[in-house]
Amino acid sequence: MNPLRSFAVAGLALLAACNKAPEAPPTAPEGFKSRLAVEPAAGGGAQRLLLPAQALIAIERADLGDVRLFDGRGKPVPLARDGAAVAKHGEVTLPAVPLLGDGTAQPAPTTIRIDNPALGQVEVSGGGDAAAAGQSGVLFDTHKIDQPAVSVALDADLPLQRPVTITLETSSDLKIWQPLAEKVLLRAGQGGALLGPAEIALGGASFKDRYLKASWGDAAGVELRAATVTTASSAPPPRIAVAASGLALEDAHRLRFSVPFGAPLAALRLIETGPDGVVPLRLYGRNHPEETWTLLGAGIARPGDKGSTIDLGAATWRDYRIEADARSAGFAAAPRLELLLEPVELVAAFNDAPPYVLAVGSGSAAPAWFAADELIGNHQGTSAALPLARVDVSGTPAPSIAVAPPAEGPFDTRKLVLWGALVLGTAMLAFAAIRLMKANAPGADQPGS
Repeated sequence: MNPLRSFAVAGLALLAACNKAPEAPPTAPEGFKSRLAVEPAAGGGAQRLLLPAQALIAIERADLGDVRLFDGRGKPVPLARDGAAVAKHGEVTLPAVPLLGDGTAQPAPTTIRIDNPALGQVEVSGGGDAAAAGQSGVLFDTHKIDQPAVSVALDADLPLQRPVTITLETSSDLKIWQPLAEKVLLRAGQGGALLGPAEIALGGASFKDRYLKASWGDAAGVELRAATVTTASSAPPPRIAVAASGLALEDAHRLRFSVPFGAPLAALRLIETGPDGVVPLRLYGRNHPEETWTLLGAGIARPGDKGSTIDLGAATWRDYRIEADARSAGFAAAPRLELLLEPVELVAAFNDAPPYVLAVGSGSAAPAWFAADELIGNHQGTSAALPLARVDVSGTPAPSIAVAPPAEGPFDTRKLVLWGALVLGTAMLAFAAIRLMKANAPGADQPGS
């Protein structure tokens, strides 16, 4: 085979690989990565369906478009994605009552008096003049909130580029406090906007006849003015924790990993495995090697099993990078990683053709969602009142995910093929031009000469 023909064959092969027809969407359960049996509640009809962890970690599309429910005939059962797992009820904004302190363990001799019919007059130790002593915490009267609290958003001023750990506690008597939540807040740029989700998840906490306290230790330059509590008619399902293996350090201060599924992440939890002490850290994300890293949030890893949780607000990033503060010694060993997933609740319109199979995981599947009211009907009320179908996960292994460092470099496989085809095509043109120049050069052998 002459060189020109070899170039042509190679070029055609590269172009064929680049222009390969997309895979056809699957039309049967066997075309999906994960399949689980579903048992509807008695009565059939429209029911809620809560995706288990085994299904969530098989999802490939960020829009959850590769989730299907098939009946016994192999026909798809109508599904609605907007069967909200949490029916938001309302928002309550509460003013902050400052608790003042001088930054030491001993409070200054000032008190705040709160009159409450159930408790009488309560005195809370605080501290001195606000300008001199500094605000060290605030109190919110949450007595009248009688529905489960889903989240709280804080109206706060924070120092620039300094992570601040906000600790939330609750009490019925202002004496004995129970820990509720903790979050690291960071103001990364000018202005008051906070990095990452401004809300702190509360998981359906009860505030009825209780107080809420927010404190931040000895951090300077913090001012908290108010809190907006979001409530729901019922407590939300808990976040789903999935253990991740394979996390490795690049060096003592850096580690990177990719999440191999498309379901939204609520948060990441890092648990120290070495004698590292307190390690401030920042989290970055991206979806493609060509993209620059985006700062997503901050956290502080500490010894103990509780770990450090960084909220992501239902993020769908694929690549993550964690950087330990350069002032610290970093990590002696890779921390243990848990992925916290947001619960996903659907509405399914069951027919009379069992058995039913939940099929998940196909990058070529296209979304086929219905609207919830199409499946429920106005006469049946809201989706929260529907019975709950059961997904059978018995006999399946505990959900876990292996993570690996993300791909590096500006090119993915498809672009490498395109560049290869371009270079090969250029070489073919150059080779043909050289052959033509040689053929037309003076003194070149002519046929019949």
